[in-house]
Formats: sequence, structure tokens, C-alpha cells
Amino acid sequence: MRGDLESIDWASLTHAYGSAEDVPGLIRDLRSSDAEVRGAAMHELYGNIYHQGTRYEASAHAVPFLLELAADPATPVRHEVIQLLSCLAVGYTPYDLPARGYPVARIRKAVAQVPEEDWRRWSQAMKDWYQVVRTGQRQPLPLTKPERRMIERRHALATYDAVRAGVPLLLTCLTDADTEVVGEAIHALAWFSEESTSIRPRLLDIASDDQRPAWLVGAALIALGLVGGALTQPVADLLGRNLAGTDPDLRWAAAVAWAQLAGEEVPDPAIAELRRWAAVRRPDPAHTIWGASPGSVALDVLDAFAAPVAEEVRSDLVAAALAQQPTSNWHNHFNLVLARAFPQMESDHGRGFEELTAAQRAVVAWLIDNPQVFGSSGPQGPLRQHGLPTTHEELRAYAGLAW
Repeated sequence: MRGDLESIDWASLTHAYGSAEDVPGLIRDLRSSDAEVRGAAMHELYGNIYHQGTRYEASAHAVPFLLELAADPATPVRHEVIQLLSCLAVGYTPYDLPARGYPVARIRKAVAQVPEEDWRRWSQAMKDWYQVVRTGQRQPLPLTKPERRMIERRHALATYDAVRAGVPLLLTCLTDADTEVVGEAIHALAWFSEESTSIRPRLLDIASDDQRPAWLVGAALIALGLVGGALTQPVADLLGRNLAGTDPDLRWAAAVAWAQLAGEEVPDPAIAELRRWAAVRRPDPAHTIWGASPGSVALDVLDAFAAPVAEEVRSDLVAAALAQQPTSNWHNHFNLVLARAFPQMESDHGRGFEELTAAQRAVVAWLIDNPQVFGSSGPQGPLRQHGLPTTHEELRAYAGLAW
């Protein structure tokens, strides 16, 4: 690895803080026998080639070396390296669960529409900007926000494809003696629907193995749903057995996976299981086998595949929350209410009051009935983020109420 690392001109590549010349040293430090050295290196890599979920020019170049570390049994805490690879592939924590899987086809289409000349011009503009600001000078970013978003998307796709090239290696990790390595490999493989032909059979083997720990079986069930493919009879039988079982986490995992594979044809028992989880009126006291909030995931899946059921659940959750007297900061409580009423934060949704869901109309009505919350530190910011008027008077007019 040392020779290959040195063959790349890291200083000419950029990450979140400019030149990526520090990356090879950090990658080498992941092999260190000193836990503090490894921890510091991992912290730095999460900060520079994966800064708050953003991938950079250097990110894709780092992936092959991280894959080599993941494949080497001599590498300490390999599961942490695989987790970093998952993050680099999809840009957010691999424990989040998008109801419809990772949208790689949409990203590919968007990136393909930009001419190569634009990519070269934008990349050079950013390199020039880094050269100036690293000297301490202040200079505005050279690209517009849409241009920056597109170049970030291109770097993200390049990094995703670099990790995708390591799918065969990640598949070998499924037979590792270290269950943490196996678990993280499952998480990583779940995002590559384009490789489902090779991934699905291996996930099915793990999910069907009664000798495996329950958390590993559940992780494989969720991964089956995310990686997609046909709902074959063996898969349906497996999901049905777990959905009818006694382990609540496995029932949750089976219901989520079944919805992701069946789409609008989710069977009633799976809908009922998702509804039970989604209807929990308190924050989830613990995370599930995938590491995600089970109630939130269940509600998101219902939003995607059983919208009428999701709307009923959201109405109940919002009504219960609005009836409570918050025991802590009122604004935190109201943000929770908004999150339950508005599954997607859209500042420009453009919907009129009558076009809102029942839960959303209930939030507006509650605010109209409680004008005292509109003060110097009132809910104006959250309301604006959710596309609602920010004053009591405007909110009344929005709801069609006259003074």
C-alpha cells in the first residue's frame, strides 16, 4: 500500500480543507497498533474527505486504500473502516434508511447532463480558490450554489462508484469470523442495487441462518429491502416467517423490507406491524438492530408505500403532542410537532391551507388558537422552513380566517 499511496499526487487533490496531502498519512495511521493514533486518523478522515456528508475530489482516490485495509485481517477494528466506506458511498450515516433505497439512478442522470467542459471549469475554479484562502486571504466562493451542489454530486458519484468497485471484497467480509465486520459489510452492501445479482443471494443466506445472532439476521433483512429486486417466493417466505415471529426487532425488519420490495402491494400484516411501530407517541427509547429509530423508519416507509395509513398515524401523533404541556423547552417540543406533521421540510411547497394534510392543518389551527407563542423567540424560523407564514396575522389569513 505504501508504494501505491505515494504514486498519487495528493497535494494536487482537494478535500474539505484544501490540499489532500495529509490523506496518505492518515490512511497509514489506521494500521497503527495505538488506538489513540487510529482514532485521531479516523476523526480527521471523517472531517476532510467526508465533511458533514460531503465528498470531495480526494474522497474517491482514498477508497481503494480503505478497501485494502478492510480486506486485511491485520488491520485493527476493520469494521470501523468499512463503516467509513459506507459513509463515503452514500454521504450520510449508513444507519439512515431511505424508504426507497439509495437513489443512484437519479444521481447518475443529473451528473450526466452536465457537459465535461463545465466540470473542468468548476474544478479549476475551486482549486484556484483553495490556493488563495490557504494563504489566509478572504475570497468568496467562485461558484454559484447550484454549481457547487452539482460538483459535490459528481464527487459523490465518483466516490460511490469507487466503493461499488469493492463489492466483491465486501462480499468476502460476510464470511469473516468477526461479527462486527460482517454487520458493517451488510450495511455497506445494502446501497448497491446495481449489484443486486451478486449481493441478494448472500444476504438471503445470512437472513435465513437461524444460527446467526438476531441483530445480524435483522440487518440482512433490511439490506434485502434496500438492495431491491423481485419479491421472489423464497424471499416472501423468509419475510413472512419473521413477520409472524416473536422477536419484535425482526418483525420490524421484515415489515420494512417487505414494503421496500413490494411497493404499493404491501400485505396487510406488514402494514399493521409498521403502524404499531409508527404510532409510538414517545421518542424511541432505543435503536433497533440497524441502528435506526424504528418508529421514524416505520412512519417514513408508510409515507412512501401506504400514504393514507401514514396520514392517520401522523394526525394521531400530532394531536397527542399538541395536547401535551411540554416538560422542557417549548420550542424543542414544537419542532417535534412540526417534524411529525411535515415528513419533508419544504420551504417552498406552495400548498394552500386546504391542500395540507389533516395533521398539518391541526398545527396551523393550534398556532392560531395560541397567539401567545408568537414572540421575539417564537416559531418563525421553523415555520419558514416548513413553508408556512411566520406571523399570527399571516397565518390566520392563510387559513382563510378574518378578524
